[in-house]
Amino acid sequence: MRTKYLFFSFLFVFNMHLKAQSSDINKVYGLELDTLKTMVLKHKNYFTHLKQKWLNTPQKITSDELMSLYYGSCFMPDYKPVNEDKAINQIAQLMDEMNFEKALIEGKKLINMYPFNARLYMLMGYASKKTGQTKQAKIYYKRYADLIRVPLYSGNGKNFQKAFVVRSISDEYLILNQKDSELIEQAVRYYHKKPFDVFVVRKKTPDHQSIQKSLKQKLYMNIYLPFFVGQNKNYKMAQEEAKKKYKVKP
Repeated sequence: MRTKYLFFSFLFVFNMHLKAQSSDINKVYGLELDTLKTMVLKHKNYFTHLKQKWLNTPQKITSDELMSLYYGSCFMPDYKPVNEDKAINQIAQLMDEMNFEKALIEGKKLINMYPFNARLYMLMGYASKKTGQTKQAKIYYKRYADLIRVPLYSGNGKNFQKAFVVRSISDEYLILNQKDSELIEQAVRYYHKKPFDVFVVRKKTPDHQSIQKSLKQKLYMNIYLPFFVGQNKNYKMAQEEAKKKYKVKP
């Protein structure tokens, strides 16, 4: 019980910051990422309990619990965002082939492995709808909406300090979709030795078919979690990889 109370005291502090968009690149919703890491690792059993609660009774998960799960999962040993995205891409491929039944079968297996991947629930919702499972489609779409809301409201994307904080690269593109934006250019930039994806985008028209002749704008995504934490990298390692990739002489 003590673990539960300690974790809930942490969630209470977390909840106090829900409405504040952090201006510190080391924080999310006003909470230090290192603090979140410490709490998750210190209370693994209760974090696992919350994970099962999300899988079995998602309607009982509170917003602060879901935020702790979304970001806290990045500090668990099984967090492998590259493998995660590859697995979800296989579901997308099955759907491109119109094999919705198999996509649902394989997707259900992946939900237990990657329960906080928003794109997976979106795909499962669409596959359920295409196979006539309207009620189940609504359940999957609700889970997608709940999850993507976490990074979507973590910032406004206008600069490095207020970048959207994501746990997977696929969430970046889901955010672009939520913002009705089409990608024009993309580049990785470093700010205070932390990686960011900087997107140049333009707004779509209301019918989502054509692009308005509007000014281009930039959207900033904080990819520290999938790029550094998920791949066990740091700034120095990334710089060395860049030198080799672009054949930069010392």
